[in-house]
Amino acid sequence: MNMNKLAKTIIAASLLMAFGAAHAQEVSPVDFMKMNPYQMKSNPAADLPYKSVISLVFGNVGVDCRNTGLKYDNLFDFDAQGRPTTLNLNKFANSLSENNALSLTVNENLFTLYRRLGVGMLTVGYDVRVQSDLSFNDGLFDLLANGNADFVGEENPVNVKFGLNATAFQQFAVGYQINVGKRLSVGGRAKLLFGFGNVTTDAFDVKMVTDPNTYALRMYENIAMKASLPSFFTIRDGSLVTAGNLAFSDLFSNPGFGVDLGAEYHITDEWGVVASVQDLGFISWKANNVQMTGQVNDVGPMYDDGSFLFDGIAIDQLQRIISDEYYRERFLDTLKQYFQLESTPTERYTTMLNTNILLRGYYDLNPGNRISVQAQGCFRNGGFRPAFTLAYSGSFFKMLDVCATYTLMKGSYANFGVGLAANFTTFHIYFATNNIIGAFAPLNSKDFNAQAGIVFNLRSPDFSLGSRNLRYTY
Repeated sequence: MNMNKLAKTIIAASLLMAFGAAHAQEVSPVDFMKMNPYQMKSNPAADLPYKSVISLVFGNVGVDCRNTGLKYDNLFDFDAQGRPTTLNLNKFANSLSENNALSLTVNENLFTLYRRLGVGMLTVGYDVRVQSDLSFNDGLFDLLANGNADFVGEENPVNVKFGLNATAFQQFAVGYQINVGKRLSVGGRAKLLFGFGNVTTDAFDVKMVTDPNTYALRMYENIAMKASLPSFFTIRDGSLVTAGNLAFSDLFSNPGFGVDLGAEYHITDEWGVVASVQDLGFISWKANNVQMTGQVNDVGPMYDDGSFLFDGIAIDQLQRIISDEYYRERFLDTLKQYFQLESTPTERYTTMLNTNILLRGYYDLNPGNRISVQAQGCFRNGGFRPAFTLAYSGSFFKMLDVCATYTLMKGSYANFGVGLAANFTTFHIYFATNNIIGAFAPLNSKDFNAQAGIVFNLRSPDFSLGSRNLRYTY
């Protein structure tokens, strides 16, 4: 595979994950694991027990996905053996909230270097990141479950709303951590960002009204979306297609900037607090930008005063749709023309990163065991999403790093996490998840996070460095 194809594959995979994601807090046991270098992701002020560490490609692979209402058990009826027997749209529609969300966050750390200097620690990193949120209300599923007889008259319409905010980007970060005095540590990272692609919806609304006399269904739509895509993608007739080769400018056309800041204060030898803010920043989209808009198009007899009017299908027409493939394809193509999106070039626009803040307090039970309580929140998709975590972390034999967490989030209350790591002379290998139950029942889980990786120690860990996290452990 040549470099052009490799770069296109990376970008295309990032966009697929972003735009195909069906809220993510990114709460992870890694944040509490004392010997894991990636605890600095959530706390840039963490003082690590290493002189130098480096990772390539597999240092930190992280996935965080969440949905607020979609569960496999709510979609079907089951027999005595637990096998699905019947699709139950009524049960599924009743299980949804008025507003629902599906989210996906993916982080692939391709390079990290942490190097302790004479004073403080220098950090350098390169990541490919995806953040995607799809929001929807329950209107469409109420219509599918109950039919339009429950929505009769102008005063009782079906309102269907969708929202998609998806971004794929690369991140170059340089940071510095330093101890100030005996008890205070501070740290920060500056991050240069370059966006691969973005889709942002300003409006995606469909209104359907049933005539109380004829039961004809009248549909209105209002769609307004912005998109910025690499040059080898194009939008044709409302569909995303590939065309051409990757241009060098695709990698650096959409610049942005972000910062992470953190501070840790040791109140006593046992008590301490951490405060940090991550992803405070933006990306400016200026390459290959398009505005997509949609209203019902006047292309045939089903158009009526800005709406699509469906008053039924004749029996002979229905028979031809069922039995005649050519006629069916032409009929569906005609229907698509009523809802065809219009794409036009648009000016530069800016999106903000999903800023995350946290406040953590901890108590060292003894030199090797710590209890932490953390309040965390993410500004995402126009709202604030809090999470509260209780964590235990322990380090044993200068080698084993373990963590257990319980996280409480809105609509998700059974998040029991674990983290396991082994630290050897030349490398550190780990795995963590914030929902071990979700690993065994993914189709019924509302939140799932997993991180894994391997980091190489350029020198053996030195627990006499004055690391605040481990200074009382050995």
